[in-house]
Amino acid sequence: MKRQEDYFMKKRKVMAILLTAACISSLCGGLTVRADGKQKLTITYRPVTTQQGDTYEEYINKTYENWDKKDDVELVLNKIESTDSDYLTKIQLLMQDDSQCGDLVYEDTFQLTSDAAAGYLANLDDYLADYDAWNDGKSYVEATKAATYYDGSYYGIPSCTDSRGLVVNTEVLEEAGLGADWQPASWDELLDGCRQIKEKCEDVIPFWMILGKANGEAASMNGYEMILYGTEDGNDSLYDTKEEKWVVNSDSIKDANQFVATLFDEELTGEYSEMLDTGSDGYACDYLRQGKLGIYLVGSWFPANYQEGGSYEWADYADVLKFIPMPTESGDGTITMSGGWAWSVPAKSENQELAFEFLTEMMKPENYYTYITSESNLPTIDMSEYPDVLSKPFMETAESFLGNALFRPKSEVYSSVSTYIAQMSEDAATSMDAEGAMNTYKDNVISVVGEENTIEH
Repeated sequence: MKRQEDYFMKKRKVMAILLTAACISSLCGGLTVRADGKQKLTITYRPVTTQQGDTYEEYINKTYENWDKKDDVELVLNKIESTDSDYLTKIQLLMQDDSQCGDLVYEDTFQLTSDAAAGYLANLDDYLADYDAWNDGKSYVEATKAATYYDGSYYGIPSCTDSRGLVVNTEVLEEAGLGADWQPASWDELLDGCRQIKEKCEDVIPFWMILGKANGEAASMNGYEMILYGTEDGNDSLYDTKEEKWVVNSDSIKDANQFVATLFDEELTGEYSEMLDTGSDGYACDYLRQGKLGIYLVGSWFPANYQEGGSYEWADYADVLKFIPMPTESGDGTITMSGGWAWSVPAKSENQELAFEFLTEMMKPENYYTYITSESNLPTIDMSEYPDVLSKPFMETAESFLGNALFRPKSEVYSSVSTYIAQMSEDAATSMDAEGAMNTYKDNVISVVGEENTIEH
């Protein structure tokens, strides 16, 4: 583990030297100080904008208006408009600066572990001990708490979760002769279905998944890991949980690479230029709407693209599309990966208690409703008093997938390894055979974690 520690120390120093001066001044619009004695509470997040406006701003402001301390607290929204990867880098920079760290920050749970390990986030255990809703066994979806748990403590409260599966265009399935109720039980059945679509449906792309280095964690988790975790090694296919080492050579990795290679070798998927582009999801959503795509491996948030105000509004999407589970390789079940986002308190915040109090207000069902109904994510709290939350198209189906959910490794180096998972998916698709892509991945992972922290299955 010494090499991992050295790596992160060097990484933090380099980031601070190269990026702080260039970025901090552009990040902090809205950070103000009032002279009327009010406490200031700064909330940092990446805005999600629809035709109705910034959904997070609406959510936060509603909570603030319902809060009994609003007259004593000035609320400051620090919006960082950027790509996912840039956002994660920028909030890390902010959290290293005493004067810019803010009091609440929106964290992708895949990044939360490394941020906690780096000391950027406050340990919330003492606050959570007195938070009744967290401890009553019914207010929170218990499985979602794991997303904010690291090294024996909690570093955030999960605000949403998700699942992943196959979105299928039933009109394409029917044209291909598969039938609208088609549901593959194994990789072989899935690939056979793709071949049938290719044969029967002119100008229709059979299958789509997010791949490639440019797509980062989206390629790793939404794409490749949904394949890899469905192999024989299952939850230990990426990281051996018993040995606590990264798997860098296995039949499971080779099989996953071969699945990706087969899609391209047999022309069962889209063009390289679109599949590996950062706009890959947009291409897929539009092709589904046009009836030019049969199957898309994606997450439960996909309906947001088609709903009113979405990027690809489509009145009939709920009638034409279905969300079905991703099969395992051998046909012994189904697989989904689950992730999500969380609210955390920066370790350098001087208002940690106040920030946590406001966070608990945000998670009250009457306030949370504003947020969860504006997104196509799954709730992390009990919303049974609001039946319309899960009555939206595909939400109940997506929630049912969580029974088989697996999660990314709880390791501070996962975000670095993820870069090489995305690269491996691109190598398998474009330039290398299954074993060659795995060998390159092995070398890359060893360079990050050290050979002593890897294992071969």
